[in-house]
Amino acid sequence: MQIGIFSDIHDNLENLKFALDYFRFNKIETTVFCGDFCSPIPVRLMATFDTIQFHCIFGNNDGDRFTIETFTAKNARNIFIYGEYAELNFDERKIAVTHYPFYATALAECKKYDAVFSGHTHKSHVTFIENCCWVNPGELMAWLGNPSVAKYDTVSNQAHIIQLK
Repeated sequence: MQIGIFSDIHDNLENLKFALDYFRFNKIETTVFCGDFCSPIPVRLMATFDTIQFHCIFGNNDGDRFTIETFTAKNARNIFIYGEYAELNFDERKIAVTHYPFYATALAECKKYDAVFSGHTHKSHVTFIENCCWVNPGELMAWLGNPSVAKYDTVSNQAHIIQLK
């Protein structure tokens, strides 16, 4: 299974749409979002991509969590909000999701997970801590550079960064 990973939208709807089009075009039906929508507006755009499941956590710049959670609970059957941390299982791979790299490092080092996904730094990387694949997909905001996402393969436990522009 291929899983799309993205983070740090910061309300950049143009880059978010570009990323979601990439996922749809490449038939990636499951994604993980690592925090920082900023407002509820990106969530509304994500809901229109109803062939994609979005597993989401909050970051440090999600100012209206109440509206994000209320909208998804009432209107978006393809968006799942877990709070500030998530443990997910896909194809027998145990995955932890957090916004912060400090926690991601600790989660990867604890030897409980096959993969850990995080955001916050706006810098993409794929790093292995022993057998745990730690992925930061970079940013959609395009503050520090080009927008990027990542693709994780549950079979190989490998990930790749994809530059969108």
